[in-house]
Amino acid sequence: MNKKLNIVFLDFDDIKNPILGGGQAKATVEVGKRLVKMGHSLTVICSKFPGYQDRFENGIRYIHIGIGTRNIKLNNILYILLLPIEVVKQRKVDIILECFTAPISTLFSPLFTKIPVVALTTSFEADMFSSLYHFPLFKHIEKIGLKQYQYFIAYTKHYEKKIKKYNKYAIVKIIPEGVGEEFFKIKKKTPEFILFLGRLDIGQKGIDLLLEAYSKVKDKIDYSLVIAGNGPDELKIRKIIKSYNLGKKVKMIGPTFGSKKFNVLSRSLFVAFPSRHEGFPLFSLEALASSLPLVAFDIPGLSWTNINVCLKAKKYNTDEYSKLLLLATKKSVVNKMSISAKKFAKNYSWDNVASSFESFFYEISLHKK
Repeated sequence: MNKKLNIVFLDFDDIKNPILGGGQAKATVEVGKRLVKMGHSLTVICSKFPGYQDRFENGIRYIHIGIGTRNIKLNNILYILLLPIEVVKQRKVDIILECFTAPISTLFSPLFTKIPVVALTTSFEADMFSSLYHFPLFKHIEKIGLKQYQYFIAYTKHYEKKIKKYNKYAIVKIIPEGVGEEFFKIKKKTPEFILFLGRLDIGQKGIDLLLEAYSKVKDKIDYSLVIAGNGPDELKIRKIIKSYNLGKKVKMIGPTFGSKKFNVLSRSLFVAFPSRHEGFPLFSLEALASSLPLVAFDIPGLSWTNINVCLKAKKYNTDEYSKLLLLATKKSVVNKMSISAKKFAKNYSWDNVASSFESFFYEISLHKK
């Protein structure tokens, strides 16, 4: 019998973080609780947030570091600066999994411990952040950081190729995200609207591009646009909606979790996914499992999808995107894609993901010896 492992996840986010609580936090829970059921011990080191609590939940121990403000960027900076201290503290640990963190991706954890560190390509777009903030140093830090790791988990072959470009000796395991069975059980109702669901972050999520594209065809589309979620750019988004005179066609419904999320998914025609960059967006997989095809830009984070489930416009071309929004409202198109979407999503499961994590961790343990 394989030994039971003591594992630490370095994940900036926490599923209970009211100002974030994103896809990676959920992935950590889903993989983590399955690793615990397999008999392993798991601790997650994440960032403080307003009202945070160190706790023991789903068999997982949560420890928070940094400063618990409502400013994500400030929390992020403090987390990155303090993380080496926490890594040094780890003693009786078999594996450390570091979730890459924006804006620099790599946090250089292997420099502070002799314990094997596995890098997970969660936020792996430092070049995009460099361009967004006009600060080239981010992408240079990422390139230097990639050389410090021996082990990686990549979501797609695209990210494996990127890793190998800067670290030819890297040992890379490709493991995609998973999706829960609950999304396959959502009963479809008569479609009422097009859905965007995610963090209200214009720079990453491309909500400005979506609104620009939607405004071009608003008079040709019979479906309204629902924007679900919360985040730092809510006021900016409301201003954009007003500037395009979309007040009667676009509705913002705030944070959308649990039964509210399932209800919204059941009433959607398709999901608008206009992100500028992503790792492996968990919600896109949840949407497909809910029989909802995607309309997106052709970004590496969606390279795992195909034309049967996801219509892709050239990167950030809103004219092309608007045409795809219109195309996806046609019943002959969306009905066929909806059937394909659910079938496609069945290839992914959290049980398989967790088993792949465990298998790779054991490989590393043997390789270390």
